[in-house]
Amino acid sequence: MNAQRPVLCTVLLLVAACLPKDTPKSRTRSEFCSDWAGAACSKETVSRCQAASTDDCIDAQEDFCKKLVTDKFSDEHAQECINAVHEAYADGDLRDDELATVLSLGAPCDMLIAGPQDQGESCKANSDCDAPAGYVCVKKATSETGSGTCQKPVPVGAGRDCSAAQKTCSDGFYCDGEHCIEGKKDGDSCTIHEECSAESFCNDDGKCVERLKVGSKCTADEQCTAGVCYEFEGEQVCTDRIVLSRTEPLCADLR
Repeated sequence: MNAQRPVLCTVLLLVAACLPKDTPKSRTRSEFCSDWAGAACSKETVSRCQAASTDDCIDAQEDFCKKLVTDKFSDEHAQECINAVHEAYADGDLRDDELATVLSLGAPCDMLIAGPQDQGESCKANSDCDAPAGYVCVKKATSETGSGTCQKPVPVGAGRDCSAAQKTCSDGFYCDGEHCIEGKKDGDSCTIHEECSAESFCNDDGKCVERLKVGSKCTADEQCTAGVCYEFEGEQVCTDRIVLSRTEPLCADLR
């Protein structure tokens, strides 16, 4: 009887190895925002923003996160975002790419929201599409003003055919509906930002104009060289750096 036990144990171990392993449970939006707040409220953040306690910082930042992250949240790429938030706040000195991440879900946090539009449906921004599944809003110069369609992008090089809905052009080029051509210069007519060169944006008058420098008044991120239009002392200005301090507006949601 005892001699059979090793054989029986071996069989049981083999069966257990063949059973499906438990997959990690996906975080809810609420759980994600708790993790986000924990990543943001570093010792440095609490000190610089003069929060009464780490718990106060976390409570305030959880509320901020829930305003930023919609109920269409997906946990698929969430840990990359949490890591980026931690890095952004770790030293209390947030640069342009870090600011975009924590203020407006810039990369890699742009993969959190599953927008309402399906593949091929009309969109105005990437947030309209199912980002966790790899869809972005692809726009072409021939599209209706400011509109595109949700697609899994397929990049093509300069001069190549980009007529298919999913094809996108490399930086500095745009799709005129048929081919990838060089971005337009300042003063040229445009209907979408993508038509302009990397240093320009399409203004309300339908002209490509040079992106605005730090400190210039702005109304949208794409107008700024640094890519961040930030409200400070009652007006929006182009910003490329925020150093946390008690008087810094960003700290209002960190204490």
